[in-house]
Amino acid sequence: MPRALLGRLLALGCAAALAGTAQLGAAATAQVTIEVPQGKAKSVRLRHLPRGTLVGVAVSASGRLAIALVSATQLKSPKPELLFRGALERRMSFEVVIPETSDYYLVLDNRRGAEPVTATATIQAVQGEKPPPARPSPAAPKKGGKLDETRAATAPRA
Repeated sequence: MPRALLGRLLALGCAAALAGTAQLGAAATAQVTIEVPQGKAKSVRLRHLPRGTLVGVAVSASGRLAIALVSATQLKSPKPELLFRGALERRMSFEVVIPETSDYYLVLDNRRGAEPVTATATIQAVQGEKPPPARPSPAAPKKGGKLDETRAATAPRA
């Protein structure tokens, strides 16, 4: 089996195991090593992480990489909101609390690199005690409120 395919299968298997254990309320850890070719980006999918899960990521690499963590939902939007973005020379670590249940992607970006970079990511997920509060949705304007009264009073008459 080609090494690249084996690495991808290992990454997906570890991520699936990590996500499945996190749903049960226990801590889970997975480690994956990926070679990111020059001018390319690779990602590791973390499947179905529940809202409120604390995810810790530690990455060590043989060179410079840009790192991002983004939800599958946001990845589809024209301007995705990243949960985390940073650059590493050799090592970095970060933690985030998952704001909504979804698949997430750890993106390892070597598009500006002049040579391939080998990276090892250790990902730990712990289901939180209490999920963070949901983001409030914008309030719908009330009919007949002061804004409507002002518009009616200033509207030109025909």
